[in-house]
Amino acid sequence: MFFKRKPKINDKTIKELIWKLETMYTDKEMEQLSKMFHPDQRDISFLNHFSLMMNFQIYNITSEILKLELLDMNEEEASFTYTRKHMYTCINEEDEKGTNPNNISSYYVQLKVEDKKIWIRKYARYSELFLDLQGKILSGENAVVPPGAVYFDNMKRFIDIIQLQHFKPATYLTYTDSEFIGYYPEEERYTYRTSEKLTFDYFQKLEADSIEEHTNAYMEGNNLEYSDILLQGENYSIIESKFKGSSGVQHELILSMLAPDGFFMVRFLKSRNAPIEEVLRQCLIEQMKKATTNLDVSI
Repeated sequence: MFFKRKPKINDKTIKELIWKLETMYTDKEMEQLSKMFHPDQRDISFLNHFSLMMNFQIYNITSEILKLELLDMNEEEASFTYTRKHMYTCINEEDEKGTNPNNISSYYVQLKVEDKKIWIRKYARYSELFLDLQGKILSGENAVVPPGAVYFDNMKRFIDIIQLQHFKPATYLTYTDSEFIGYYPEEERYTYRTSEKLTFDYFQKLEADSIEEHTNAYMEGNNLEYSDILLQGENYSIIESKFKGSSGVQHELILSMLAPDGFFMVRFLKSRNAPIEEVLRQCLIEQMKKATTNLDVSI
């Protein structure tokens, strides 16, 4: 009698698993694709039966792995990120409408050995960049803002003011009553743990009773090594803080604004145990101050 040996996770098995996952997708092996995921994880949006069927019936798909970054690993568990490029070609030319789902997406993945098998225990997309028909990333925010986004136009007036030249749109998240856009250094566009990032959040409403209450709650409710209110008004505040993170001291500037059309937060975070350079710090503070003069949507 032969007994199945318990598998071990290593660099080789991770690369083989990602190759198999992408192959199952491009070969349209829906059942085999689903079996790679732990039974508890098979209801994730990536495995949505209707979405997969629609894509598989309309398109032929090619995949290219652009980046693989190991975060943590032992023989039984691993966490890593990978970035892949998918190009879609209509099976029937008459279905071609000049648009398609071409994209570069980055995923956070967790693996675990259980019942003598390596399972995908988590598969979460943290970035999606939309491409043109030739496979080039779309320009500006078109690269990340999905068709279903509702509140991007609300954030746009602040995005136009607070800009960093070497940063590019890298991710966009949508929720029921809020949306988020993140800008990363261009060379870190696919990175899970970036050295710095500029983010904009929109919320339909402010949970606190006032900006002052919101600001105090942040400063008192977080374990901060340093914090200071740089600017405070009835409907806005700029906070500077430093705190310890997984990669050392984090340095952050936070602009909070309550406007007629919602509540906004703009954050610049410098990670990896390094302070925000003084020239950049002053530039961001001035841009944030200017943004507070643009709260009224009627102007």
